[in-house]
Amino acid sequence: MFLIVDTSPLISLIVINKLNLLKELFPEFNLPNAVWEELEAHNQLKLYKKELDFLKQYINKSISSPITIPGIDKGETEAIQLYIELNANVLLIDDKKARSIAELMDIKCIGTIALLTLAKRKKLIAAIRPLFISLLSNKRYYSKKLLDQVLVLNNEKKLD
Repeated sequence: MFLIVDTSPLISLIVINKLNLLKELFPEFNLPNAVWEELEAHNQLKLYKKELDFLKQYINKSISSPITIPGIDKGETEAIQLYIELNANVLLIDDKKARSIAELMDIKCIGTIALLTLAKRKKLIAAIRPLFISLLSNKRYYSKKLLDQVLVLNNEKKLD
């Protein structure tokens, strides 16, 4: 399965120390250059040099002619465009608006929460609750209601 990755899920996986799950679940993945630029400019990630060095090898600069999609940023736009140009299987994206646009274009999308759930189902992690707590404590903004629903579905204790 070939995956294209947007910025937000990468930041989330980096700050909870689970970037390795990306490679374990999707041996083939790329990130567009605009996503890389967003990662490099992100102040919170300055401490994660090893993780950024790992991601450098997956940058794909082959977008033929950049387009603009109104209402979403350059990283999300390039992620959608790269998905289409490389005929990828899945787009890892969290932004609600960008994801809605991608899905209107018949792009198969998953988010960070689904990726962590998949990792649990494949027994790559024992539990998702501690990771959800870590996401929230690292100022990654996910709906507690959604997180609780996912926890219940995975036979884990709610956050509250």
